[in-house]
Amino acid sequence: MEINMKKFLGIVLLTFMLSTENIYADTATCFAGECEFFPGIWYEYAETICMDNLMMEEVDQGPLGFTIVETGKYCMVFNER
Repeated sequence: MEINMKKFLGIVLLTFMLSTENIYADTATCFAGECEFFPGIWYEYAETICMDNLMMEEVDQGPLGFTIVETGKYCMVFNER
């Protein structure tokens, strides 16, 4: 019984670790070229030439722009706060 409990706890711990690997991902909400980011590592608000409408989409931020993870599209930022 004790061995089964250790296996169970090990599986639960491993599952938790794998499911939270992207817990600090940046998300963006954009409309008409104006985007808000949470948590904004490089910026919290930005204007971009991309006209994609996003609702809490995962993005990779960089100092000059961001990449939409789902599509791989890069959007250059020209005004940020």
